[in-house]
Amino acid sequence: MTTTHPIDTALPAVHALFARQAGRTPDATALVSGRARVTYAELDARANRLAHHLVGAGVRPGDVVGVRLPRGVELVVAVLAVLKAGAAYTVLDPRFPAARLISVCERADVAVVVAADDVLAGDRTVVDPAAPVIAGHPATAPEIATSPDDVACVMFTSGSTGEPKGVVAPHRALVGTLTGQDYAGFTADEVWLQCSPVSWDAFALELFGPLLHGATCVLQDGETPDPALIADLVTEHRVTTAHFSASLLNFLLDEHPAVFAGLRVLMTGGEAASTAHVAALLDLRPDLRLVNGYSPVENMIFALCHDVTRDDARRTSVPVGRPLAGKTAVILGPDLRPVAAGETGEIHMSGVGLAHGYLKQPGLTAQRFVADPTRPGGRMYRTGDLGRLREDGAVEFLGRADDQVKIRGFRVEPGEVQAALTGHPAVRQAAVVVREDRPGDKRLVAYVVAGATPGTT
Repeated sequence: MTTTHPIDTALPAVHALFARQAGRTPDATALVSGRARVTYAELDARANRLAHHLVGAGVRPGDVVGVRLPRGVELVVAVLAVLKAGAAYTVLDPRFPAARLISVCERADVAVVVAADDVLAGDRTVVDPAAPVIAGHPATAPEIATSPDDVACVMFTSGSTGEPKGVVAPHRALVGTLTGQDYAGFTADEVWLQCSPVSWDAFALELFGPLLHGATCVLQDGETPDPALIADLVTEHRVTTAHFSASLLNFLLDEHPAVFAGLRVLMTGGEAASTAHVAALLDLRPDLRLVNGYSPVENMIFALCHDVTRDDARRTSVPVGRPLAGKTAVILGPDLRPVAAGETGEIHMSGVGLAHGYLKQPGLTAQRFVADPTRPGGRMYRTGDLGRLREDGAVEFLGRADDQVKIRGFRVEPGEVQAALTGHPAVRQAAVVVREDRPGDKRLVAYVVAGATPGTT
């Protein structure tokens, strides 16, 4: 199964597309965060000033810059500024332990971090986005050329060796996934909610989805989705477009059903959709456009999408759909040949959203990003996910072919958790498994064998 849409190799850079939009709608509201409302012109100017400051601090095209800020206007300014400086951003979730973030910075050769504190200082330059000197820089963008294949962001996911993996994504992956598509309402009259964790690729969907099209992005306070806050924000700001992981959708429907009253489009993914909750939601809001999407971060946000119907809720599983424009998905057997419709195989994908690979892990990159037998010189990503093609052309997701799991939308390698546990001096052995004591409520559970208590013999 392939798409018939060619890949646009002339896609602009993310920040260039945003700047064009700011030029078209300078007075439109770009961001809402708490009581703050920021126009497109204001956001563009602030990002430009910070970009000049970053260049002055030594940031050069091709660098990776860490951004460790709470969700809010300054975070968005920083991400745009890094891109305008010709560099790639890696968002460092403030919730994560400093040791993990320092490890990420070392792996990505991060020399500059945009942050409000010096937690990650060390040998790195820390730029405070609120520093008064930044206001003195030009409000116009630095003259730095960026190509579609230049790196836009590095996103770290769980790794089986105990070290996180850095997925290196170019500008074309973001722009190609968020423009020229119809799985959401990419128009200026939409109001989007940004509530996904900032280290996810869904952060880019919920941020740049609106900002590249003149819409408004409402930022939820806090680093993790807060159901009560989400309910208030959707009502207060008349949010029309949102993305909830499958588990978050289930919880909101059970506990805060009023959240769905004003939405026009709801995207979900990250885990298998619950048919019971899908049925209940479509009964509650039969006019809601509910989109079930699927893709590992290695192919940026969504590679497949499906508009969910009542008929889907009566099946054993909700399909993840067909490829987006410019993206391709095939289901292959062990011999790397396509399997027949209805047969199970591994999902492979390629196209405009494909990452360059894993940061400083050429062996793993070669293992997962393989030659595309359908396109000479092309590459495709071996997802490790099992699927099958229905007779109507839609793909069904059937789970993992390995031990990797999704917990509340987070991709987790139990081996990384196990390695962290056994690295503690008080733990001699450990095993990590997923338990689902209540349907739809998956939890990661560790079993440990204690060793000597630290400080004793």
